[in-house]
Amino acid sequence: MKRISPGKQLSRIRDEDWFEENQLKNQTTFFPRSIKFQDIDEATLKWFKGRDIKIDNRIVPVIFLTPEKWGEFKNSWKNMDGDRNIKYPYITIRRSSSPSLAQNPIKGRIPGRKFTSYKIPFYTNNGPTYKYYRVPQPIKIDLEYEIRVLTHYISDINIINETLLKHFASLNAYLDIDKHYMPMNIESVSDETDSDNLEDERVIHTLYSIQVRGYIIDEKEFEEIIGVSSVLVNIEEDTS
Repeated sequence: MKRISPGKQLSRIRDEDWFEENQLKNQTTFFPRSIKFQDIDEATLKWFKGRDIKIDNRIVPVIFLTPEKWGEFKNSWKNMDGDRNIKYPYITIRRSSSPSLAQNPIKGRIPGRKFTSYKIPFYTNNGPTYKYYRVPQPIKIDLEYEIRVLTHYISDINIINETLLKHFASLNAYLDIDKHYMPMNIESVSDETDSDNLEDERVIHTLYSIQVRGYIIDEKEFEEIIGVSSVLVNIEEDTS
């Protein structure tokens, strides 16, 4: 038994290589690659961009904000209609808190136990054989995101809200990370519009608090067990 070398991609083989070598024409994805926090961030951004929300035939831009840029952006968004800045409406996304272990204790990982084994077929000069991998249970986590919708007009915010809520009609939407699906649900929706400050330009501001119930996987924890190919046994009868 041996550890997989760090950084080795196990989840996918190029289709052209697989179909040339694998006579069974089986699927190319056997088990997940590493899934990191960044992958979940990128999948969340991709999901919201994929809604293609349009106002006046213009797709509303979606911007992911890192914590480092949040303060700067928050102080300057009222000036974002200049020649080189994004015009209203737009949507921002940022992770609002550090990831935490899932609240359900049943989903915790039991120390030292392996939960899933994978049998991966491959071919050698001696014919078909298999590699076996033992993979620990993924670490269940909860991530919180703030989705902010900013615009000048009530009609725009209505269109955006109707579109987003339609996609959560089943209570959950799902992120797709290499065909591994993570549920995402709306925790709350609030109106953050500053109605008291009448001197500044009025911006209608809606905040969605979103929770993603995901998991992380580290390929460095995968263990490979060498499989044994078929053995040809030749038995000769002794006639002497």
